[in-house]
Amino acid sequence: MNRSNFRYWLQPKRSLLLVVIATLAMPAPASIHGADATATHIAPIRAERFSADGVTFRSDFPGAKVSSYAHLKTGEFELTIRPENTPINNSAWYAFQVTSERARAIAVRLSYENGTHRYHPQVSRDGRKWTRLDDDAIQRTKDKRGAILQLNVGTDPLWVAGQEMIDRGYLEAWMAGLADLPFVKKSVIGRSIEDRPIHGLQITESDDPGHVVIIGRQHPPEVTGSLGLMAFVDRLVEADGMAAEFRKEFQVTLVPLVNPDGVDRGYWRHNVKGVDLNRDWGSFAQPETRAVRDRVLPLHRPPDHRIYLWLDFHSTHQDVFYTQPDETETFPPLFTRQWLDAFDHRTPGYSVRRVNSLGGKQQTSMQWAHRTFGAASITYEFGDNTDRAEIRQVTRIAAEEMMRLLVPVRQREKAATHRSDENTRKPDAAARDGIRTGDR
Repeated sequence: MNRSNFRYWLQPKRSLLLVVIATLAMPAPASIHGADATATHIAPIRAERFSADGVTFRSDFPGAKVSSYAHLKTGEFELTIRPENTPINNSAWYAFQVTSERARAIAVRLSYENGTHRYHPQVSRDGRKWTRLDDDAIQRTKDKRGAILQLNVGTDPLWVAGQEMIDRGYLEAWMAGLADLPFVKKSVIGRSIEDRPIHGLQITESDDPGHVVIIGRQHPPEVTGSLGLMAFVDRLVEADGMAAEFRKEFQVTLVPLVNPDGVDRGYWRHNVKGVDLNRDWGSFAQPETRAVRDRVLPLHRPPDHRIYLWLDFHSTHQDVFYTQPDETETFPPLFTRQWLDAFDHRTPGYSVRRVNSLGGKQQTSMQWAHRTFGAASITYEFGDNTDRAEIRQVTRIAAEEMMRLLVPVRQREKAATHRSDENTRKPDAAARDGIRTGDR
């Protein structure tokens, strides 16, 4: 595989039901119901019923994001989506429900402020099973900043979102399932600005482990990063010999949801203070990053106990690994190159980019972990549109190759420590024996 190339994977097309016109700037409608922006927070309208058409929109559930609603004319509506603050990356998240008193087709305009239409809509009838909106139901505007979608609505709610919703409740249920396993411990490692719990999990069957740290969801809309993280961790907790041996040598410290406030509020990128958490790993001005830092710092006590690998899961436009260059010293030496080579060998036809980066002045988690622990530190990103089944498949392979490489490294390190301890004890024992002989 040539890592300089990449490709997108799209889910199979399925026909569906709504017309959404997404555009950056639209003419002001006669009446708009909504909230104005503040410096660091947009308070969204939660629900709006347009009685003339018998259509109701809701954004009163965790992860929802619509800033205002407007009725343009019969069967046509405008939804405005604003970021939590600016400047901000164009991760223009939206999520809402719509119902109608009768079955019908409607048109909805999504108007973005300080952003453009990025996420291909996903739709659901229950908020759990999601389907990618058929490409034939979408037209892009001439300026490529918007999109036009079509669908039918009725008395049952239709959920529409930028990605399938892997929200806080979903992640907490997944964590609870892990915590039922005998070798997993779940705890609250800190609290967010709005006092939501930040959960950490320890996965190990060892009293003397090496350490792997896995974190995710610093940026709220990055759903494919969560899908990859869950598939990766699910492989580590299986009952087969490879995973069991790994757990006997390592502890995985897992923080799947670093930014619970942002996820609950449907934010584009930041926490409720308007801070990109993945630019706070130097100043640690935010409680979310401090919670993770304070949890992992005590784990690193070389040479016997050290962090071997740091993985931070994200989403972007394509699959990519951000890594240290091979010539940069890490522990284990050259782990990243060996890991990705093994990954390549097992995934013919799957192309992913590797981008070497030392992080510059960005203060990312990857940069901090490498500087602090000397460990191989990697930002593992999945494309917004990468096929979900393929995410599960390739991430399981990535987890297996990580285990295959790290277990013998840990075993060699423990053996070397044992030999060192033995050599230290032998002179001490000889000295004691000499004293006893002289005394007799």
